[in-house]
Amino acid sequence: MTSPRLASRPAPAAQRPYVFPEVRRLALSGGEVVAAHLPGQPLAWLGVMLGGGALAEPAPAAEALALDGLSRATASLLDEGTEHYTADEFGAAVESLGGHWGVDSGWQSTKVTIDLPVSRAAAGVSLLAEAVRRPAFRDVDTRRFLSDLTSAKREQFARPGVRAQQALRNALYGERTRYGRLAGGTPESAAVLDGAAVRAFHEQWLRGPGVLLVAGDLDVLDLEALAAAVFADAATENPHTPDAEAPLPDPKRLTIADRPGAVQSTLRIGHPAATRTELTAAGVDIVALRVASTILGGSFSSRLNKELREVKGYTYGAHSSFDLGRPQGLYAMTTEVQTDSTAPAVADALRIIHEFFDDGATPAELELTRAYLAGATPIGLQSPGAVGSRLIEMVRHGLPGDYVTAEHARLLEVTLDDVDTALRAVLRPSDLVVAVEGDESVFGTELAKAVREA
Repeated sequence: MTSPRLASRPAPAAQRPYVFPEVRRLALSGGEVVAAHLPGQPLAWLGVMLGGGALAEPAPAAEALALDGLSRATASLLDEGTEHYTADEFGAAVESLGGHWGVDSGWQSTKVTIDLPVSRAAAGVSLLAEAVRRPAFRDVDTRRFLSDLTSAKREQFARPGVRAQQALRNALYGERTRYGRLAGGTPESAAVLDGAAVRAFHEQWLRGPGVLLVAGDLDVLDLEALAAAVFADAATENPHTPDAEAPLPDPKRLTIADRPGAVQSTLRIGHPAATRTELTAAGVDIVALRVASTILGGSFSSRLNKELREVKGYTYGAHSSFDLGRPQGLYAMTTEVQTDSTAPAVADALRIIHEFFDDGATPAELELTRAYLAGATPIGLQSPGAVGSRLIEMVRHGLPGDYVTAEHARLLEVTLDDVDTALRAVLRPSDLVVAVEGDESVFGTELAKAVREA
């Protein structure tokens, strides 16, 4: 029998320039509009970026439970009934437009979005304005939602993963600070939320004009009319959400969220980092850092995933990345392993990070990653919603309208020295904190030794 012939792997094609859609910044109807022009696109994405966020939540009184998660709960309740619609009627109205509704509340902002056919944009933005400016927060709807939220939080905390993330934030910032806890809160904090807190938070933080974001065919869309609908009932000012507390000067190197009987462990390893704005001001090459981050842990062929999954067989996947968002950045590595592999997996992860910091990337890794990221850019920006996410980033960090185009061009020319220099300016292997959720009785002693010797 003739052996099958295997085709040789194709060589990467030459990378081509990419040009992000034209961005227009306008002051209309008393508010700011940031819009991306997508000629001929039959769909449109509309969003309002407001203040608030978890850092705007009120500090708890003495001995009282914190209202963690209030920001996200308020954002999620915006479409659960308005002055003119019940919750069911509002959902039906969105569906009748062929629309998809979305909300997101982070540390310092709240985003409410809808994507739908461009021909329905005017009706869609009216629903957007109705939800943001005139939510009803009826007692019956609020009680039902918060009861469901509490149940969902209990279920979430019963599954592995979330307590490891909580332990990492506690270790880096201290559990008494808001930034040292989870943005979405806990089952206990969800249980003390009520309609009065929701209404007060909305009135204080979500009544400002915000920023109207639009991605679609601007030759078809009437930006003045869209802005008028969104900003008509807005308050006069956008309140400023507080910044986060500074990280602890000497965080505990190892923290364990004990889960007796767990058959797997969830690992979170990380340290605080500067924001994108701070790194840029300091001269750090953001594109080169992105390449370094992808080589280390940001793709299937990354060093961390290859070693921990393919070579050692500890996990189905390992990932790491730099989150350079506001108000503070974070480097974090995540994975799940069998309980008896906890200590060796942590030791290997720390070793890989140290080795990459010391030795840098290889030419082959650079070219493979460059091809991957350059090809992913145009593919990842085909939909109005994907373009809209870049508009959010633009507003969040004060970036110019052509930043995506400029960063793609920079990607095609970064060198190994650029990559290694950027990584060493931001990554601090000796400051890494290890947070593990799992059965401490099985791995505790061995894990402590592995971290101590790393």
